[in-house]
Amino acid sequence: MLDRLEEHLRAQGLGDGDRLPPERSLAPALGVSRRALREALARLELQGRVWRGVGQGTWLGTRPGTPSAAASRAAAASHPLAIMEARLALEPALAALAALKATAEEIAAIARCAARGAETHDEVSWGHWDASFHRAVAQASGNALLREAFAVIEACRARTEWGRLREVVATAALRRDAAQQHAAVADAIARRDTDAARQAMWIHLRTINRAIESAGAGSGQETPPATKPATPARGRNPRAATASPQTRRVP
Repeated sequence: MLDRLEEHLRAQGLGDGDRLPPERSLAPALGVSRRALREALARLELQGRVWRGVGQGTWLGTRPGTPSAAASRAAAASHPLAIMEARLALEPALAALAALKATAEEIAAIARCAARGAETHDEVSWGHWDASFHRAVAQASGNALLREAFAVIEACRARTEWGRLREVVATAALRRDAAQQHAAVADAIARRDTDAARQAMWIHLRTINRAIESAGAGSGQETPPATKPATPARGRNPRAATASPQTRRVP
């Protein structure tokens, strides 16, 4: 049964990070009962080869990391606009570092996540590939300390009202804009253009921030919704970005 399932998934071109089809369609495609399919998926989950989330379906690969105690405390004291401030401060710098230091495999992973996100037609799949894209950029930065800071912010997103807020702001129009912006970030990283990567990521995150502000949601006492970071000048780091890489550009 496991061999048949794995062969079917390979034939469908599914790999790590992809969501499996629902059981109601996957079981008939394999010619097995849904009970037998669930048992096979449970074995794969025990092996760490798939993970399942309530309301999210079943995904190939390992489950995203568990939030640390520090992330849990930060999440309790944060709200979506505060999280966006942190992302605007950190992620443009991560994109610039990725343009400097990403391996060919990491560049390919970033491009794949951007492309898969552009192909999605529902909010849940888009949310998965959006998160995978930003995680791939952080991974490609090559800086363990900054990756840990990114992981704390990502955990805060998972533990605040972000999920409910996404249903409000993640319209079809916003998802189309985000897909184009992801492509711009991926292209700049592939070209090793640090300034363009930084700027493209800042534009993307600012689009999300404005959508949250326009929806009148996500604010708290910690950060007024009117706070707007200054647009970074091309050719130098945005004021919010705390990382200023001195590493020589990779040819």
